[in-house]
Formats: sequence, C-alpha cells, structure tokens
Amino acid sequence: MNFRKIIAAVLTASFAVSLAACGSSGDKLARQGEEQYSEGNYSQALSIFLDAEKSGLKNYKIEELYSCIGNCYFQLDDYDKSIEYQTKCLEENPEYFDGWVNLGVTYRQSGDNEKAMSCYEVALNYDPENGASLQLYVSLGALYIELGKPISAINYLEKAEKISKDVPDVYAYLAIAYAMALEPEKSDTAFSKAQSLGYPNMSEVQEQINKIGE
Repeated sequence: MNFRKIIAAVLTASFAVSLAACGSSGDKLARQGEEQYSEGNYSQALSIFLDAEKSGLKNYKIEELYSCIGNCYFQLDDYDKSIEYQTKCLEENPEYFDGWVNLGVTYRQSGDNEKAMSCYEVALNYDPENGASLQLYVSLGALYIELGKPISAINYLEKAEKISKDVPDVYAYLAIAYAMALEPEKSDTAFSKAQSLGYPNMSEVQEQINKIGE
C-alpha cells in the first residue's frame, strides 16, 4: 500500500473541502454586503465585501464582488479606490457590461470625461438593451450635456425613458437637454415630471436652465 498516495489524497480532499467551506462563507458575506448596500450602509457593506474577498467565493462571481467593492468606494467618495476595483473587475471579465458602466461613472464623477466616454463606448459593445442599460443611457445623457451636445444627450435619455418612466434623474437631465436644444415646452414637461417623481436637486436643474436662457 502506497501511504504517500493515500496521505496526498487525504490532504487534497481536505483542502478541497476547506476551499468549498471558505467559498460558501464568502458567498454568504457577499449577500450580506448587498443587503447593507441596498440600505445605504456603504461603510458596513464595504467591510463585509472585503471580508468576502478574503474568505473566498464558491458561486458568487469575483468580478461582481470587485464591482460591488468599487461601488462602495464610489459612494464613499474614494474615486481612486473605486477605479482600482472596477478595473480589477474588468481584468477578471473584460466583457462585463456593468463594470464598464460603473468605471465610466466613476471617471465622470472624478472629472475625467475623456476616460468616461471611452468606458461608455466599450459598454455599448455589450449593451443588453434592457433594464440594465438604463444607467448607461442616463450617464451618457449627463456626459453629453456637460460636453454641450444636447441632441446626443436627448437621444440617450429618451432611450432611458423607454426603459423606465419613473426614474427622476432621466427627466431632470431631459429638462436641461431640451432647454439646451431650444425646446422649452418639452423642457417644462420633463421638469414637472422630475419634480413629481421627487428629484432632490430641482433648484440646481432650474439654475442650469436659467443660465441657458441668459
């Protein structure tokens, strides 16, 4: 009897069981992190997600975990760390649509519109053209407003509106884009819709529209 082979087999089996248990623990932590994130507890969610990364994953996809960690850093205004983890996400899965959108949003928020646009253009290659696309279209609309291109902004924001008619950001940006495109009636309608849906920064939207009319 070859005891070396038996010991090696036992150790291999034990290691596999340990990994499976470890991965299961990481999966559970990742789900807990999602719950905390959905409740707006971003610091707690981040801590849990980082513990999940250390514990290892079994079924939860690593690129999704990295994206979640990046989103937490984004919400905590740490854009460098957000970019780091969204980049790690895309290194794991270069075709991950949400990762490209999230990375683009982070670049835009940090003031790098050129890199943001590059990310959005890649995301469009993997665009599912369903509910998941809404954030991409809103982000593109917002970016084109910043670039002074209202027609392009309207194109993407109207696509977002077709996906969902109850997202206040869509109508807030449409109000600005329509005003820039010299369509005041559409701007007023979009403004009222954003207000009725509870968009929190209506004074800022009104201020931007007023500047267009000056």
